[in-house]
Amino acid sequence: MEQQQRAQGPSDPEATGGGMSDAPEMWGNGGLVGDGRYRLTRRLGRGGMAEVFAAEDVRLGRTVAVKLLRADLAEDPVSKARFTREAQSVAGLNHHAIVAVYDSGEDYVGGQSVPYIVMEIVEGRTIRDLLINAEAPGPEQALIIVSGVLEALAYSH
Repeated sequence: MEQQQRAQGPSDPEATGGGMSDAPEMWGNGGLVGDGRYRLTRRLGRGGMAEVFAAEDVRLGRTVAVKLLRADLAEDPVSKARFTREAQSVAGLNHHAIVAVYDSGEDYVGGQSVPYIVMEIVEGRTIRDLLINAEAPGPEQALIIVSGVLEALAYSH
């Protein structure tokens, strides 16, 4: 389960969707998700099952992260069920080290039903970015990071 979506996505083209268009209107349903409630503004990253975007919640006027099941998995009932279970599982957690889930649902994108999860957006860098850059954290900072991850994991179980 992906616990946090970071505002500064990876610089690796493979991780950010490869050669996919960066024009927001090419994402979701003309750049919109959730019957027009969420306006996708920029891609944050791409994982094994989903793509994550920064978006504007036009109803509440706040920035959120929207996770969309990848189009190539949207027709697979097993992938859709896993994605939906993730939304339900994380939505039940209330912990400072775990992103909040605000909303979830399905929207039609390119003629197919695609599930989405709307989450709190977390500003900062990913642990991956910290580890691959020359400015890797020292032992004390690494322990603080690992402690937060373990605390969230313990809480979730």
